[in-house]
Amino acid sequence: MPSFFRSLTKRFFIILTMVVTGLFLLSCASWYIEPGKYWYIALLGVGFAFLLFAMGVMLIFWIVFRSKWFLLPLSAMILGWQPINAFFAFHPFAGSGSAKPEGSLRIMQWNVARFDEMSGRPRSGKSKRKLMLDYIERLNPDIICMQEFLESNDKKLFDENIPYFRDSLGYRYFYYAMDHRRPDKVYEHGIAIFSRYPIRKTHRRKFGGPKSLKANESFIYTDIDVNGRMIRVFTTHLQSLLFTNAEFRKLEEIKQGDDSTISKSLDIFQKFRQAYGFRQQQAEMIRSELDQSPHPAIICGDFNDVPNSFVYHRVKGSRKDVFTRKGFGVGRTYSFLSPTLRIDYIMVDKRFGVVQVRNPHPRLSDHFPVIADLRLPASR
Repeated sequence: MPSFFRSLTKRFFIILTMVVTGLFLLSCASWYIEPGKYWYIALLGVGFAFLLFAMGVMLIFWIVFRSKWFLLPLSAMILGWQPINAFFAFHPFAGSGSAKPEGSLRIMQWNVARFDEMSGRPRSGKSKRKLMLDYIERLNPDIICMQEFLESNDKKLFDENIPYFRDSLGYRYFYYAMDHRRPDKVYEHGIAIFSRYPIRKTHRRKFGGPKSLKANESFIYTDIDVNGRMIRVFTTHLQSLLFTNAEFRKLEEIKQGDDSTISKSLDIFQKFRQAYGFRQQQAEMIRSELDQSPHPAIICGDFNDVPNSFVYHRVKGSRKDVFTRKGFGVGRTYSFLSPTLRIDYIMVDKRFGVVQVRNPHPRLSDHFPVIADLRLPASR
């Protein structure tokens, strides 16, 4: 009887190892598979962190029991090294100080979530706007790329942000693109690039899509003259899931095993499916513009997708992800849903040198900023 039980237990763990390995490899494959067609495989990519952890547990389990089955998770993890390396940065001793190295260019990427103005009137003391502006001033970036950048059209209700960046923070050069405006025109928000260096050229391209789904966003770029060397800086905000407060509550109820889990899950999956299709199209448009850039390019943005996704892989191409080059850990940039979500990026032309990267977690927006100090390409 004991031998039968041991045999049954071993068979169970072999099957479990095979299933987890298969799911892990599919999540790795999401890097290459078009999410617009195979959204369910792309969805596995969201669970990549948990599948990777399960693979590690399986590997240790079979090693402890001195079984050759350890080769299965080990082989799968070797095959999936590229997505693993994109998910987890292995540079614990790389520089990440607050001081900007002499001669470097500091870039900041931040989805500022409308400067938290929607939590209350700006003069009521509830908004974190002033704290966010002070935080930016302390970090002192040379170029800032922001998404959900709010601009007031009624100074009695909301303070203007563009004049503050220009006149108080010293960013004389900027380009702002409005993507959304409230019907009463009290405020609007979109994407923006602010620079201490002269902007010589600007360009905007709208993605297109149903306005009812708030899919009609855009990307912009600016050609910036940094002491005689021209660089092109892009920023964008790719299609989000557009979860409402009710859908966030559904997610919490799903976690708690609510009786209506299946129907609620179907609603959530539909949001994922829709967003994957839009983001795939948007990534292709951005990649085309990046490849045509006559200057060394930097792309900053809220991609709303994880590092082992098709969108990440397509936009990145041969460029450097600054976090994987000089960061350590998973580099979380989104404060909700999962502690492993890195969806905000700075990617640079391979001619740039990455000096140091910071991924601080100030509790000011639902996103965390990414800051990179770069060495510019040598002049020709």
